[in-house]
Amino acid sequence: MQRRFVFALVVVMIVSVVGWAQDAQTGHWTLNLAKSQFKTSAAPKTQIVTIVPDGKDGVKVTADVVRANGAKTTFAYAAQYDGKEYPRTETGDGAVPGQTVTVKRIDNHTVERITYLKNKKLVIEKWEISRDGKTRTVTQSGVGPDGKPVDNVLVYEKQ
Repeated sequence: MQRRFVFALVVVMIVSVVGWAQDAQTGHWTLNLAKSQFKTSAAPKTQIVTIVPDGKDGVKVTADVVRANGAKTTFAYAAQYDGKEYPRTETGDGAVPGQTVTVKRIDNHTVERITYLKNKKLVIEKWEISRDGKTRTVTQSGVGPDGKPVDNVLVYEKQ
């Protein structure tokens, strides 16, 4: 009886450690336009974000966007959750070179990302994953590279 209890305890501990090790942010996320709020910019036609683990404690992010005017753009970066700046690349319509990002894990379901251009803080994003892991809400605030205010809420669904 005691052997079964110890075995069950070990299994629970292993499952818990594996669960802690997984980053809730990772996955293939599709923007839900109906649930999102674009207060200061035009909504894109589509936006798909892919987040995969990278390095010791970080993520690689790629976003493919079809803007409201039909033009395509992609941005990508790899960053650790250490608050240090990492390069961000953009290609396509309206691409702005020279941007960097920092990412910092707040808790298991929340991340803060800040975008910079020439050492100037631009947009702060708060990424929140729902408890069921199916919804990713990104709250954006600040100023875009063009100097215009940014105030949007993007809601993504995990694919």
